[in-house]
Amino acid sequence: MSAFAAPMRYALRRVRHGWRSRGAWLLVAALAVAVAAAGAVGLFSDRVRAALVAESGEALGADAVLRAPRPIPDALREAAQSAGLRTAAFVTMPTVAFGPDDRSALVSLKAVDDHYPLRSALQTADRPFGAAGPATPPEAGTAYVDNRLWAELGLSPGARIEVGRIELRVAGVLAFEPDRGSGFRDLGPRLMMHRDDLAASGLTGPGARLRYSLQLAGPQPALQALAERARAEGVDMQTPAEARRELAAALDRADVFLDLAVVAALLLAAAAAMIAADNFGRSLRDEAALLRVMGASRAFIGRALFSLLLLLGGIGIVTGLVLAWLGQAAIAAIAGSLFGAALPAAGVLPALTAAGLGALLLVGFAMPSVLAVRDVSPMRVFQRAVDDRRAAVWLVRGLAVAALVALIAVQAKSVTLTAVVIGGGAVGAVSLFVIARLMLRALGGLRRSGAAGAAWRLGLANLARRGRSAGGLAASLGLVLLALLLMAIVRLELLDQWRTSLPAGTPNVFLINVQSDQRAALTDFLAQRGYPDIQLWPMARGRLVGLNGEAVSAADFDDPETRRWINRDFNLSWSAQLPSDNRLIEGQWWNEEQYDQALLSADDYAVERLALEIGDTLTLRFADRDVTFTVHNLREVEWGSFRPNFFLLAPPEVLAGDRVATNWLTSLFVPEQDSGLLRALVERFPNITAIDIDALLAQVRQVIDRVVEAIAFLLAFALAAGLLVLLAAIETSRSEREHEVALLRTLGARRRFIARALLMEYGTLGATAGLLASGIAQLVSWQLAQRVFEMPYTPSLWPWLAGPLLGASLVGALGWLALRGVTQVPPDRMLRLHTEG
Repeated sequence: MSAFAAPMRYALRRVRHGWRSRGAWLLVAALAVAVAAAGAVGLFSDRVRAALVAESGEALGADAVLRAPRPIPDALREAAQSAGLRTAAFVTMPTVAFGPDDRSALVSLKAVDDHYPLRSALQTADRPFGAAGPATPPEAGTAYVDNRLWAELGLSPGARIEVGRIELRVAGVLAFEPDRGSGFRDLGPRLMMHRDDLAASGLTGPGARLRYSLQLAGPQPALQALAERARAEGVDMQTPAEARRELAAALDRADVFLDLAVVAALLLAAAAAMIAADNFGRSLRDEAALLRVMGASRAFIGRALFSLLLLLGGIGIVTGLVLAWLGQAAIAAIAGSLFGAALPAAGVLPALTAAGLGALLLVGFAMPSVLAVRDVSPMRVFQRAVDDRRAAVWLVRGLAVAALVALIAVQAKSVTLTAVVIGGGAVGAVSLFVIARLMLRALGGLRRSGAAGAAWRLGLANLARRGRSAGGLAASLGLVLLALLLMAIVRLELLDQWRTSLPAGTPNVFLINVQSDQRAALTDFLAQRGYPDIQLWPMARGRLVGLNGEAVSAADFDDPETRRWINRDFNLSWSAQLPSDNRLIEGQWWNEEQYDQALLSADDYAVERLALEIGDTLTLRFADRDVTFTVHNLREVEWGSFRPNFFLLAPPEVLAGDRVATNWLTSLFVPEQDSGLLRALVERFPNITAIDIDALLAQVRQVIDRVVEAIAFLLAFALAAGLLVLLAAIETSRSEREHEVALLRTLGARRRFIARALLMEYGTLGATAGLLASGIAQLVSWQLAQRVFEMPYTPSLWPWLAGPLLGASLVGALGWLALRGVTQVPPDRMLRLHTEG
């Protein structure tokens, strides 16, 4: 034990008297900043993600829904409730309802319990398109109907309808049903009644096409655990993002924006720790050489330094975690009001990731520099030559960089995002170093100009004399400014562009189930009321029965989402032109000679689910007719356009005419003051279903607004972290500056002159780094927009102005603040301190 006790005692004494060593506490501060920055941003963004998921649950009426063609096992319901999840059950089925005068209609029956829905609320009105208000689920003996069923059965307030063996009183007209309109599968008019009435109706006998659902709401970890158990029992779980592709696209993009903020914080944190670790390792060389002269062995020095590093690292990481928790709590307290409620509690994973980052920086960047001190020569006591570092130090650092990249990749969950940010940062670092050296060398020539003042010439002379170190410092500062500018561009341009991607006239109503002989009458009806140029899209429903010549079913796929998707009819359309909100990613669009060929255009979602490639074949069954299509091209759909879009498209003459059962659909924007249009439309065309997606549009806009607000707070935190990184970088040259200032003071230089020279030097360094960072930030932003966010980006002028100004002001001010105390110390004392050190 003595072999370890003595080094540990030395390390404890070193820590206890560590206030004498700025390098030691700079390393502690850098690690604390690294862990705090990564932890606070990660914890806060984790809470924002949870809030976005919770809010998106309104699109499904719940956070998730279990669905099965048989009753949901009681064990699953009990497991959900034991895990703290709220539940609500309902059953859907097609059936026939009878109204006054023996009118009948095929309806989509939904029998709900008292807890439905778990998210959002039902809204009903006294009559179709009347004033709507919140409503509870229908009581036993009553029912709600939608606008279409009201028109088809010729109902009136209080009318009675027959469903199976029972008679129900119409208690209201459904104005809003949270989980309605999540696709075009549920085409029948809605009749909603209480679940207690279902058994009495006699509709649940043999042969009934019942679909059982159990809504869930509660913590995401509990939902994920239940999903695994449900899959094991053959029950599918659906989330809001899976129910609505438009909402899924918004949530996916929101996740990428938040991931980018976390990656920026990780890079800033890593930069601070690397700079501080390098400086700390250099500061220990004189001390280690003195220990070698006094007889300390290499092994003793190694164990002592290792113990010291663990103590300092532990203090830094623990302090960083405390600051991270306090920081995210403060940000969440401010931002929580923007979400309309308190943000959900954060998970432990971001905190563990931040602690892992701190440990990685300590082991990968600080430990090699510090442990390399074991090999310092005792002669350094008499001659302070810089010792060459061993190749092993750089090998370990290389491995640490690889581990850091892997950590960022895991955090970003995107290889493309990681490649763009890391690649841009690496290219930026090399470019900054090379170009900064060239620019500083060119600026150094100005020091001989008679037009420049003495302070200006001294500042430029300092930069020219330290060409290599000044270039390295410029590269470090430039990377920090690059990260800050990148976050600013994302916040001010890309996020605002996303926010404006849903203009005021975005379609908010879908009209479906339009029959072929109604097309002309419907377009005339809409044109007469101020809605000309409405485009109608054909749609046929087919079930996938073959893939590449082999029979296929849902049981052939392991992925639950794919099984759920395969287990229902596909909506297929046909078109001569590529839709304006679609983009080809592989293959060619068909020409006129191919209009009658059984070709297929597959959306990237279908490609992902079925692993499709150009040349694959799909056999779809339309009623009693099978058609085999060949995949001709692959495309990407902008689901956020809220226009009719399809996973599968065919040429216009393959299924046209009477070859398959066809109905048509369209979308349009109906302003709130023109709600009478829909009432007149349903009266004129009772079979047409009007799906109001205003609530979904509001949710997507809400997601965008929340992310914009969250990124604004994260940018403020990243700015604070960046300032600390700049200060750490400037502190690395403090010892050298102190010695220079002491010499200048000894030679008679005044404090104001030295202060102006420092401001000139650091201001020039910051302006140079900021100018270079501006250009690289624009290139990285362009790549992010094209490859990650999939939106256009046009370079702006303001970063070219903001970069140099931000760099000069921040670096100059921080340089002056960091070194202003140096000018107050008497020159004889300063020289004595450096001689003794």
